[in-house]
Amino acid sequence: MRIKAIAILFIAIIFSSSCASILNPKYQKIEIQKEKGSKVLVNGEDPKLKKGQVALERNKKPKQITIIKEGKKDANFVVNSYKKSPLYILSWIPFGIYGTFLLDNYPRSYNYDKILTVGKLESALILKPEGAKDIKINTVSLNIKPEDYKYRSINGYKSFKKKPNKVELEPFDTDEEIKIEESIFSHSLNELLKNNGYIDTTRNVLKNSFSNNLYINANVNKVSIHEIFTGYKNSVYNKGSFYYVDLNIEWEILDIYKETIYTQTTEVTSGEFAALGKSDSKEIDALRLAVDDGVELGLIKFINSEKVQEALMDKSFEEESNSFEELSIKNNNNYVSNLNEAVQSSVTIKHDKSHGSGFVIGSDGYILTNYHVINTANENSRVVFNDKSEYEFEVVRSSKLYDLALVKVEKTNLMPFKMNMDKNIPIATDIYAVGTPTAQDLSQTVSKGIISGLRDYVNGSKLIQTDASINGGNSGGALATKNGLVFGVVSAKLKGIGIEGVAFGIPAYEVTDKLKLNIN
Repeated sequence: MRIKAIAILFIAIIFSSSCASILNPKYQKIEIQKEKGSKVLVNGEDPKLKKGQVALERNKKPKQITIIKEGKKDANFVVNSYKKSPLYILSWIPFGIYGTFLLDNYPRSYNYDKILTVGKLESALILKPEGAKDIKINTVSLNIKPEDYKYRSINGYKSFKKKPNKVELEPFDTDEEIKIEESIFSHSLNELLKNNGYIDTTRNVLKNSFSNNLYINANVNKVSIHEIFTGYKNSVYNKGSFYYVDLNIEWEILDIYKETIYTQTTEVTSGEFAALGKSDSKEIDALRLAVDDGVELGLIKFINSEKVQEALMDKSFEEESNSFEELSIKNNNNYVSNLNEAVQSSVTIKHDKSHGSGFVIGSDGYILTNYHVINTANENSRVVFNDKSEYEFEVVRSSKLYDLALVKVEKTNLMPFKMNMDKNIPIATDIYAVGTPTAQDLSQTVSKGIISGLRDYVNGSKLIQTDASINGGNSGGALATKNGLVFGVVSAKLKGIGIEGVAFGIPAYEVTDKLKLNIN
């Protein structure tokens, strides 16, 4: 029997040019050296294990290796069999060395590296510290110049392993910049933030404030795309490809008014992602995963940085309320007493591309509004009265914490509103909102509602809830009775499908207290 078996093997050698393919096992065991406690996935699934080693099929298709560990970011690599099996020497017998290389190219004639060494895994996103502000992605944009959008392709996994930088990166053949104001990445990044506690999921509508919230803008400035084929691109030996990308991303942390607090640029290289197949859709999916991974890695580095963590914990705003000295505003006791006069003493505060509302509280030109109405003011900003007269204005004092601002124009003999100093605000009182909703040509519009409630807000303050019609542009306007007594300053409206008649104002007594105003 032994002699017969040897004879059969000898005949197989003589009549086959693929001895390595025949004699090489279907699977190869490889050792993955990784951090203790981490887990390995192959193509997204638990791998075949043999004696503690991972068994990979010899089929020349790229294998997606994912390393997972608690507290670490997932690491992604692609491996492929590219080393000729030593068994190919047996093919020399009938055909010689040239015949071996020409004919014995079946997938099973190639081996993987025996050892894959995974370096130290990147840290995962830090869980939101107790007492930190919420943070949310505002926008992720792309602004890439033609010379900063580069690509290279490498034919063969072996070339990639041996000489990864032999092929130079080259700019894409285009003269057009890539400009996208809002990309698809915002959703996935916000999901990451939410899963780590940075986004409030309690649906408490009154939690958003200067003291509780921050935003992030990201701008992708440079992209280099690396595409590696398992064989020559258009040959039968190419069984797939994989991608990784280099990204230059400028990150910006903003307060609730979208004013920049801190910027940082990250340079990141994504993990490797396999396109398992030759269809365009598979390649698009792999490239998308690589870009997603790179952008996510950039966000993690940004959020985990010391400066951003300091911004999340910053409580310096608590000192603001003690920073003002008392300001006396003297009036002649000739106050607004009806809605017609209320319209005359209400103003539009316009900028180049936006506007808000305000109202007179001092006969010599003092006007009250919201901070978010004046925070983008420039040399072209003006206060516009009902008679269409326009005035430059000076910001006398402002509070980011309470969203309030006092401005002054060079105009006298104005009729001011009287401010209600009573903290006992009766629910269901008729109230009128006077302001400039939606567009400047709707200036000094009056809408009626009631005081629906008095709500707790941040730092022990209150908000008046009303069902009066409030729209963008009403901010900073008066919430007053038909006799002109101001109960509050319009500050916000809830927006969303099915939401109507829920708006808020800052109580008048808090306005004078927070800005340290003595009106008499």
